Amino acid sequence: VLHIVFSTKNRHPFISASIEDELYRYITGVAFSLGCPTIKINGMNDHIHILLQMSRTVAASELVSKLKSSSSRWLKSKGSEY
Repeated sequence: VLHIVFSTKNRHPFISASIEDELYRYITGVAFSLGCPTIKINGMNDHIHILLQMSRTVAASELVSKLKSSSSRWLKSKGSEY
């Protein structure tokens, strides 16, 4: 089990209530595709907490990198200045 916390760029409040659930579902899907099922995901408008089961085939550093980069691209696709 791994607890990951990461913030938005410059801790800017990019994660509005209107996109929060969709973003969390997206991140859950990315983690699942890497063999790391999400146990719980939540956060605030400037950071996210993810509790997940680690895969035996993915390094923690690779997982965090993919979660951060994919969620950043997702936010940009939604018109965020992130």
